[in-house]
Amino acid sequence: MDGRRIFVGSFNFDLRSALLNTELGLVIDSPALAQRLAGLLDLAAGEAAYEVRLREDGEGLVWIERTAAGEKRHDTEPGAGWFRRFAVGVYSALPIDWML
Repeated sequence: MDGRRIFVGSFNFDLRSALLNTELGLVIDSPALAQRLAGLLDLAAGEAAYEVRLREDGEGLVWIERTAAGEKRHDTEPGAGWFRRFAVGVYSALPIDWML
């Protein structure tokens, strides 16, 4: 959204989607609708998603959860067990950057 328009569709904003996939989308030019949707998304995302930040030392990530009691910091991905973290480590070593 750019403040005036909304894009609704299946297009992923990455190089692989731009070059390999046939995607479909619809652009709606409505400033009022765009503003209302942006407000709703900001509200919903704060309650239903984690904010991912770079650690202060720049060597990893932290997940910030917003709760009624305030922000809660997670040093490992919430909900991911040891096997998932291990698999991500293995996948990150594979030469598949062209697919991202």
